[in-house]
Amino acid sequence: MARKDTVLLFIPAIIGGIIILSIFLLDIQLANFQEAYFQEVGEETKRNNFYLVRIFRDLLESNQLDKMHRMLNSNYGGNPIIVKIIAQGKGVIMETEGVPAYLVRHIREPEIKDIFKTNRDEDVLVKFDNTLNSFMVYHSVRFKAGTQDYVLLMASKCTSMTLLMRQTRQGILILTILGILSTLALITYFCYWIRSPLNRLFASMSKIAAGELEYPVYIPKSGLIREIALCLQSLTEQLKKQILSLRDDANERDAILNALTEAVLLIDADGKVSQWNKTAGNLFYPGRKREEIDGMECPEELQEYIRKAAAGGGCSAELAITRKKQVFQLLVNVVSFTRSGRCFFLVSATDLSDIRKLETYRSEFIAAISHEMKTPLTGIVGAVDAINSGALDNEDYKKRCIETLTLQSERLHVLLLNFLTLTSLENMRKDSEDSFLPLQAAAVIRSSAEVCRPAAEAAGIVLETGECDSVEFQGDSLLLQQALNNLITNAILHSGTKRIEISAVKTDEEHIVFRVRDYGRGIAAEHQERIFKRFYRVPISGTKQKGSGIGLAIVKHIARYHHGTTSLCSTPGNGAEFRMTLPISQPHLSN
Repeated sequence: MARKDTVLLFIPAIIGGIIILSIFLLDIQLANFQEAYFQEVGEETKRNNFYLVRIFRDLLESNQLDKMHRMLNSNYGGNPIIVKIIAQGKGVIMETEGVPAYLVRHIREPEIKDIFKTNRDEDVLVKFDNTLNSFMVYHSVRFKAGTQDYVLLMASKCTSMTLLMRQTRQGILILTILGILSTLALITYFCYWIRSPLNRLFASMSKIAAGELEYPVYIPKSGLIREIALCLQSLTEQLKKQILSLRDDANERDAILNALTEAVLLIDADGKVSQWNKTAGNLFYPGRKREEIDGMECPEELQEYIRKAAAGGGCSAELAITRKKQVFQLLVNVVSFTRSGRCFFLVSATDLSDIRKLETYRSEFIAAISHEMKTPLTGIVGAVDAINSGALDNEDYKKRCIETLTLQSERLHVLLLNFLTLTSLENMRKDSEDSFLPLQAAAVIRSSAEVCRPAAEAAGIVLETGECDSVEFQGDSLLLQQALNNLITNAILHSGTKRIEISAVKTDEEHIVFRVRDYGRGIAAEHQERIFKRFYRVPISGTKQKGSGIGLAIVKHIARYHHGTTSLCSTPGNGAEFRMTLPISQPHLSN
């Protein structure tokens, strides 16, 4: 039936063909009219200029150039026209005045001059000029007055005919579009009201027969096809409800799996991945698309545990894997079960990396704070024991005990303040830079130098202020001074230098770099990557380590708080340069 209905498509196709053929014939007639019109224009131009040449010949022979000039500049009908009289060997002796500039430029163009370089006595040419976007009539006549040879050149713009042809072409184009639209409208009407209902209902039935019950059943507005479609829709509704219930259960299960922070994998008996959750995909197959993971081999790190579970029914162990240079410490549990006669393995992997890091940090913190507090507490306990033993009766012992208590108490106080500062910086909110104020780099440098100069002089070190650009930036003055003080103090205690130089340089339009440079022993390459980690201290042979190992960590966190970075440039034996690079304007404040 559908193939028979196709024959009806020939009706609108034939009507459209007739319309297009009529428009084509109209276009041919227009071309013939254009050719006949310009042929007549050419003949009329010849006749008119024939009489004009006779008059100009008589005027030239009688030397009545004024009269000839008036005739030449008289109106030739309203269309822009330029006329030139050229004497052979003398050039242009007279031309039309008041001609539009574009027409004067046009006739001087090389391709237009070439039209009149033939040796014929008379030439008439009608052509469309793309530059002027108009039809042009060119005419040249050679004549003789007395003993002198002359050439009459004329170029006229056919404005009216150009406008007529353009409007006619536009009309033909509109008729063509209307004809095409009419044909399309007829075809659309036929397809919409006859073929489309049948085809759409057939497509719906085919999809439903293939098991796609969710495919919508097309129901026409009226007719027998509508009754058939309603019956088909009624048959599928019950099946759709049952399938929807099963699908909701599956979606709920998938949502629960993807919400788990544990990685879950379902491995079949062939060692292929059957199901997984989002955490497992990111952990074991990073960068893979969902469709790429389907049917992939079980991760190599888990295959040994799969074999153990197959032999014993289950397995549990810790596993370390590396993904993109990051090490993950996992607790892996594998259990086996049977479904439809086949063996499957359910794998769950819990990431213990953060827990292990916290345990490491806690151990390091306890060890570091115990070690750092041991020395001042030992001094304080010793001084107290001496006092209890009667040291106050001796002025020398009394003075030494008080100095010990004062020194060790201050050391313990500074140590606790550093721990509190580091903890505070780690917990600061990223958007708390609302408290930043405009600062001058030179002022921050001077303040830090004044604070640290007594300690430097006591150690026999010269503290110099180097290059300081006059730059205003946004920041927290107290935190930045503390960062520079820590860098200077670090150089005083550990570098073994005789001179320390601090500076602030604007590297580009957006950043400023604070530098603390010493000329001491330098830092080996293997220590440079870890130098800004808390509690890390570079071992120095033969000397007792000073400091708590958190001063540079505080510098790093202060730089991060200002959306900046820290870096170190050092060569053993040539000193070290610590850099703190900060943005001149904070992103949060510039918005």
